[in-house]
Amino acid sequence: MERENIEKQLFEIEVLQSIYSNSNEFTLDNEDALYEAQAYLSQPEDKTLLDRKLGFSIKFSADCIDDRENEIKILLELVCRLPSSYPLLSPPDIFVRSLSIKLDRNFSEELSNYVKSSHDNDSAIINIIEWIKDNVSRFINGTSEKKNVQNESSNSEKKIYERVFFYSHHIFSSEKRRCIYQWAQELNLEGFFMPGKPGIICVEGERTNVQSYCAKLRSVPWQKLQIKESQCFEFEPEEWKSVKKFTNFEEKIFTSNNQTFDLGLLFAFLKEKNLDYIFTLYFGVDGKLPSTN
Repeated sequence: MERENIEKQLFEIEVLQSIYSNSNEFTLDNEDALYEAQAYLSQPEDKTLLDRKLGFSIKFSADCIDDRENEIKILLELVCRLPSSYPLLSPPDIFVRSLSIKLDRNFSEELSNYVKSSHDNDSAIINIIEWIKDNVSRFINGTSEKKNVQNESSNSEKKIYERVFFYSHHIFSSEKRRCIYQWAQELNLEGFFMPGKPGIICVEGERTNVQSYCAKLRSVPWQKLQIKESQCFEFEPEEWKSVKKFTNFEEKIFTSNNQTFDLGLLFAFLKEKNLDYIFTLYFGVDGKLPSTN
């Protein structure tokens, strides 16, 4: 099934590139990820070729009617990451930002609900873009005039945010656990960490703070500590609130009723955050939800 997912992802990217073929309309996050995914089709035994997930952004315009019944055209950017379980098992990880006007904060929530509820285990990006074009008018924040994109960009208070996933051989030390938590609090970061073997740390927030946190982690000895995934975003603070995956930083212990480590609970937690593709990065296999028995 993983191979079929990658085939569908590559075909969908090819279609999207042909549709959005003008300069700067379609941008891959990482061309190496594309080459590695293509190589995987002929070397399916090499799971490391899927460590970097396929991702891209698409800039497109939508014709809208503002609150004063004026016709306006707004410029949007769809940012997409494709988990290894897409499209046969899960929807894509998507968010949209406006490059010309401010959208109501409810837009991201309704878009997310549409993406999840409409997913039918097939390629979805074109349908998602069409839904955005059909519905974005409802979320224009009372604006009645066209805004110059360049001026908007220069006047906005955008910041760089980052989300980083660490893998550790183990996290047992009570002192390390205290530092992991305390440093995240001091730097106003959100996310979680999972003690045990292996250990997992995920933090998100302003990039300067995330980088400081990374430096603090590397200042203490580890048997093994590596970054599994790093994602950067540029948003206004209000936009970031609707995109971030966590609301605090906490220690998470995923144990079943008999107090044994349960990977299914970890996968369920990540899936709830629409981060289930991260599971494969850590363990090299697709995750499974815990048994309900």
